[in-house]
Amino acid sequence: MNQNRIPLILLGGGGHARVLIDLLLEWDSYMPAGILDPELTVGSQIKGVPVLGADEELRAQQEQGIQHAVVAVGSTRSTNLRRKLYGQLRELGFEQPPLVHSSAILSSSVILDEGAQVMAGAIIQTETRIGAGAVVNTGARIDHDCEIKQHAFLAPGVILSGGVTVGENAFLGAGAVVIQGTHIGNNAVIAAGAVVVRDVEDGALVKGVPAK
Repeated sequence: MNQNRIPLILLGGGGHARVLIDLLLEWDSYMPAGILDPELTVGSQIKGVPVLGADEELRAQQEQGIQHAVVAVGSTRSTNLRRKLYGQLRELGFEQPPLVHSSAILSSSVILDEGAQVMAGAIIQTETRIGAGAVVNTGARIDHDCEIKQHAFLAPGVILSGGVTVGENAFLGAGAVVIQGTHIGNNAVIAAGAVVVRDVEDGALVKGVPAK
């Protein structure tokens, strides 16, 4: 293991954070140095990583030389909290590296923007872009020429055919399938298991097979 790994703070200490800790522990680049979560007790530990306090502790961590942090809260429908925390980290000047699990498969032409997260078993094909703060969760499959815009959240098992665009802050539930060339609007919500065969408007909620 690389003893010179870069220390990194996680904002959030729930299930998504535990997944990210596993990702980081398998990687040689970054070391999970602490968790900030107002719901957790200072001094407790999550998978061996200490809870240091709430978000207000960020400046103190900066003063101690930590320059990297990630948003470690998940999403069950709205991505607003993730977007808010991402903005907070940017405003304070933290670097938010994209994180990729060692078992994910990415084409060499995939572009990962700041703070993008790709979880275990995901597959992302050629000429695809994952926007800032976006999440591609466990086992999701994204085919060629897709664009996942900033702060979108793809739950486990989502399948996107080629040329799909997922708008900003959109949420795609577990196992949702989107056919080729489809546009998912900003802030749209696709229910778990839905099969999307036509474009989805901004802010819409669709579900079912086919999704309506």
